[in-house]
This record gives sequence, structure tokens and C-alpha cells, in this order.
Amino acid sequence: MAIEPTDLIIPAIHVITILITATSALYVYRQKTGEYPQVRNLLVMVHLFYIGIVSLEFVRTFVPAPPDGSSAIPTITLFFLKVYTISNTSFVLADVLLLTLVAVAIFYRPNGRRLADILKEVGKHQMGATLLLVYGTYILIAEGYLLAVPSSFSAQVLPTLLGSNEVATAFDPLYLDMLLGILLIFLVYPSGLLVLSRRRTGDSEVRRAFAILPIAWVGIGVDLLIFNGYLLNQGIDASAVGYLFAAAAFSATAATFRRATMLSAFFQPGIAATGIAPPSTTFSGRVGLTTQAALGRVFLLEVDSSSNFEEPIKDLTNELGSNERVVFAFTAAGSPVHTALNGMTNVRFFTMTRKVSYPKPGEGPDEVLVPSADQSVLLNVLDKAITSNPDLKFGVIFDSVSDLILSSGLEMTYKFLKQANEMLNTHHVTAVFMMTAGAHSDREVNVVKSLFSNIVSYQAGQFVVQKMA
Repeated sequence: MAIEPTDLIIPAIHVITILITATSALYVYRQKTGEYPQVRNLLVMVHLFYIGIVSLEFVRTFVPAPPDGSSAIPTITLFFLKVYTISNTSFVLADVLLLTLVAVAIFYRPNGRRLADILKEVGKHQMGATLLLVYGTYILIAEGYLLAVPSSFSAQVLPTLLGSNEVATAFDPLYLDMLLGILLIFLVYPSGLLVLSRRRTGDSEVRRAFAILPIAWVGIGVDLLIFNGYLLNQGIDASAVGYLFAAAAFSATAATFRRATMLSAFFQPGIAATGIAPPSTTFSGRVGLTTQAALGRVFLLEVDSSSNFEEPIKDLTNELGSNERVVFAFTAAGSPVHTALNGMTNVRFFTMTRKVSYPKPGEGPDEVLVPSADQSVLLNVLDKAITSNPDLKFGVIFDSVSDLILSSGLEMTYKFLKQANEMLNTHHVTAVFMMTAGAHSDREVNVVKSLFSNIVSYQAGQFVVQKMA
């Protein structure tokens, strides 16, 4: 029998859907994230499973169906339909479980790079662990019912929208209701976690992503349930229309992940609008500059440990906040700088500690723990702070260079400061690096100072400008 041009319309829809889904998968795979690679991998698997679903739909359009007036379905078609139904339904359930793990990881931000670390982290939260266990068990029960109960689905012959016949799946109404329950829980639980995660960021693109992704994923679930479930049970095979809607949803996810640092930005500290009034005393004024002249400069601030050196740092933070700039503060918990800046709305802490070997979420949404003795990780974090928020205006406070010299040595500190300076100057980021006066040899002091064009000291409540470019 010759193939009519209209016979290729439905396969073409499936091919388009596969291409769009593959494009979205490619954008996810290209995400630049070193801290949470398991989340990226889970998202890639979600796309691959969905490509498998659509691929089987594509094959189904070419499976022999009984001619008009005949009810005898070929044996090979029955075999394919069984494989098709079990595989596609299993892929859908797997995607639901994977997306749930993605939402849980984004919300709880696990300490680790493995899939097991997600489960370990959520296990620390009784409510979260209970919800994940119950929901996961429900999904596994649905999968077991599909595999163990032959009456969960059967074959039927239906006319397509173009008038030809196709063999389709007819699900047991009880099983469809079971799948509906999974969808309803997904609407509230994993999707709700992503919506709650929006509070951690002021980046408009990230906030939009946290809204688009759950809507798109829920939309695909509703689409599959209606067009590949309830409508088929009513004798209507409009699955091709459903896949057009799914293609549109995956177009939205592809657009979401076009920014290569989007996934990494999901895990950045919260960033909020500042709205801080101009301070009466400014850091720039105390070193003889206007605020506009100070913006974009990188300073080395040499401080006397017996003075209240945190006060000019607080002035700088207020000054940057009044100019709608967030401050990323690299400091130790309990330090004078941390204490002075704690509670300021435009400060996001990268708390340096020996307790972690890679970035880990802190106790609050405005804090990330970073290893104090690993300069490569610190540089990576600094790079992410800059590149993950390309439209964000911000400044950097690094406290302290002295601790870095004592813990890592002069050579490693020199390499770190040199790369950090290049990174900050290239992007015109206002930054202050603090070093304790009298704590180092003349050679160490001279090596550090050779890297900075703007050097000031603070002693006995007074600023002294040593060098200004």
C-alpha cells in the first residue's frame, strides 16, 4: 500500500518533538556547574527518557493495524503494543521520580556531588524525607501494578485524526486514576519546592526559571495523561496534538537553559534588592574619592588588628548598597567583619571554613560555606559569582589575605590574588582585600602590594592612602 503525504504528518510531529527535546537536553548538558553535577545529569536523563517515549510513538504510527471491518490485531502488533505501553509508562514514572529528585536537590542543596548525597541530605529533614519516601513508594506501586496486573491495559483499534487506523492502548480506569494521583501530588510537592526556591534569588532570569520549569513539567504530565490516557479510553486518538503541546513545553525549558550558567545560579546565595539609604560616612570619601570614582576599583586595605577596622568595611557595604550593589563577603564565621555585616540586606556570605572541601549551603539562604584552604575552589566560586549573574551589580570583600598566607603560603596566595585581581578588574567589580598590618615579613608585604594599584591603610581610626591609580 502506497504511503500518502498525509500519512507523514503525524510522524513529522513526533520528529519535531524529538528535535526540540534533544535541543533542550543539549542546553542542560552544556550547563557549567561543578558543585551539583548530579542535578544536571538527572535533568539530562529526564530528557532522554522523554525522547524514548516519543520515539516509541513514532514507531507506533508504522505498526500494522487491522483493515477496516476486521477486529483481528496482528500478533506482532500486540507484542509491540505491550512493549510500547510498559516502556512508555515506565519512562513517564521514571521522569516523575527524577524530576522530584531534582526539585528536592535544588531546595535542600545537598552536601556532595553524587545521587546518594541528595538522599542523605533530605534524610536530615523529617518532613522532606517522609514526603519523598511516600511519593517514591507510590510511584513504585504504580510501576508494580503495571507490570504485575495484566488487566491494567489492553489493545484497541482507533481512527487517527487523519482517518487512518492505529492500534492504541486502553488503560484500566483504576490505573489511570492512580496516575492522576501521581500528577496531582507532583503539582503540589516537587513543583512547590521549586516555587519556594524562588525566594533565594533576586536574579530575574532565575526567578523566571523557577516559575517556568514546574509549569512546563506539570503541563507535559497533564498532556500525557489526557491525550495518551483518558482520550484514548474514550476512543479518541489525538496523541499527535498532545505531542505538539509537549514540544511547546520543551521549547520553554530549552529557552530556560540557554544561559550556560543557569543551573549553577539555582544554587547561588539569595540576592535581593537593596534599597539602602546613602550613609553619612562613606568609604570612598575617607580615601579621597567620590563614590563613582571608587566603583570598579580593587583595593588592598592594610588594617591594624587592634582598631575597629570593621567599621569602614560596614561603611563600604552601605555605600555599595545605596548604589544598588550586593556585596559578596568572603570571611570566617564569628570574625569582626562577619559580625559587623551580619543582618545587612545587601550582603551574601561566602563563609570560609576548613569543615568543607567544596561549596556547601550554609544555615541561611544568604550563606554558602567554602573551603578556606583551597584557592582553586575560591577562584571558582568567585568566577561563578561574577558569571552566574551577568546583570548583577555587586562588590566583593575578602577577609583576609593574612589568613590565606598563613594557611597556604606566599606562593599560593600570590597566584590566587593575581588571578582574582585579573577577574575583578576585567569585570570592573569593586573589591577590598584586607591584610593585617605587622603580621608578615617585608618580603611578603611587598609581594602582595605589588599586585594592587590601590592601597590604603587603616590605623587608629584614620585612613592613609599609600597608592592610588
